[in-house]
Amino acid sequence: MLYARSADLVAITHAAFIAFLLVGGYAAWRFPRLVWVHIPAVLLTAAIFAFGADCPLTDLEKYFRHQAGDPAYRGGFIAHYLLPMVPDGARAVTVPVVVVLVTAAAYTGYIRRRRRAGPEPAPTARTAPTPD
Repeated sequence: MLYARSADLVAITHAAFIAFLLVGGYAAWRFPRLVWVHIPAVLLTAAIFAFGADCPLTDLEKYFRHQAGDPAYRGGFIAHYLLPMVPDGARAVTVPVVVVLVTAAAYTGYIRRRRRAGPEPAPTARTAPTPD
């Protein structure tokens, strides 16, 4: 039971990571510090795609499913849950291209917004209120 729930939790976390990967650049427009979390996520994902490696979250979910006695699905997370109807060859090209285009559009907008806003004011030292 614990392994099955752990597999479910990993799958939910994986879906949340993919959603963050796609919308994190746009969320950074409102929350600029999010860039410092989103860019490493993008770079990690790019490295996984570039080297053709399996996502560690997929491997972890499959491990938990196997330990729970459930059959582990073949292929990757995206192929199994998100785009099962898309052939493997098309998915192998389409998914990275979509991620790159969405991320590039998000950061193009982010940079434009930051330039339009001008330089950020320098942080000021906070002083304690003076007693009257």
